[in-house]
Amino acid sequence: MRSKLLGMIKRLLIVLVVMLVPLCAVAQKKGFKRVECVPKQKPAWVTEEERKDYYYIKNQEGATLTEAKNIAMTEVMNSICRSVAVIVTGDMIDEGNISIIGDETVFIENYRSKTQTKIAKLPAIQGISDQKADVYYEHYYKRKTGEEYYVVCMRYPFNEFERRDLIEAYNKQEQFINDEIDRYDDEVEVVSSVEAINKNITDLNLLKKELFDDDSRVGRINAIIKLYTDILKSLTVELMENRPGFMSVRLTYKGKVITTSRKPKVASDCANDFDVRYDKDKWTVAFDSGYCYEQDDPTVKIVFTAGNSKPTKQVRIKFR
Repeated sequence: MRSKLLGMIKRLLIVLVVMLVPLCAVAQKKGFKRVECVPKQKPAWVTEEERKDYYYIKNQEGATLTEAKNIAMTEVMNSICRSVAVIVTGDMIDEGNISIIGDETVFIENYRSKTQTKIAKLPAIQGISDQKADVYYEHYYKRKTGEEYYVVCMRYPFNEFERRDLIEAYNKQEQFINDEIDRYDDEVEVVSSVEAINKNITDLNLLKKELFDDDSRVGRINAIIKLYTDILKSLTVELMENRPGFMSVRLTYKGKVITTSRKPKVASDCANDFDVRYDKDKWTVAFDSGYCYEQDDPTVKIVFTAGNSKPTKQVRIKFR
């Protein structure tokens, strides 16, 4: 009886010891042996109660040390982005800047997820690296097959001041987008060249990529892009001067001159030796009309390129 009791006590002690031994790694795989620990003495933070100003990643496994560290760092970044997103979206919803439709919880979670994605693109997030982290890892090796793997534990410092900096960076980026949209909207009325219009359309499309499809600002950007596109579609080639062997034209929109640095294409059934030049806000076309006859009603065709539009003017050649 006594021996049975001692045996039970012994087994209980073994179970307790196993439960109390602090392990960083998940259960050791069969046939693998731990061959390295760095540092050799397991840091106290690996098993201590997690502190507020740190993010902890435990038991992250990888085929290589680099892989395990990279996965751990990705989770650190995701954790930081999630914590900032919760605060940012919570503040924005409280301010009533967002209409909550349908299931409020689902909406908020989806919105936070998208906000987290935008936060992850901030330059401040890109500065997060394992150089700032406390790292402990264990290296396991199977001698028979040569297989190996690593298990990483990581503690990354991140305090409330850093969180506030990220929130401020996020809000600045959002305000920058709003300001840019306003600026491009204002420039519709004053833009004066085809190149400026094309650049603004390109910039607005790039700006749109910073937003999600269901962001209300996407609709506004599309509307502004349409305003610029409509200008290009509505350009008129205005004849300024027409005399023997020479003519000049310019692009206009609703009476306003729109310049372009791109030389127009010029063609004729009879005229040749074209000399096309830019002169202030107009384009001049000099040519030889020696093979043209007045009774044939000869013309010169001038074609500009403005985005996807081709403003065109057919001008009758003068002989006197």
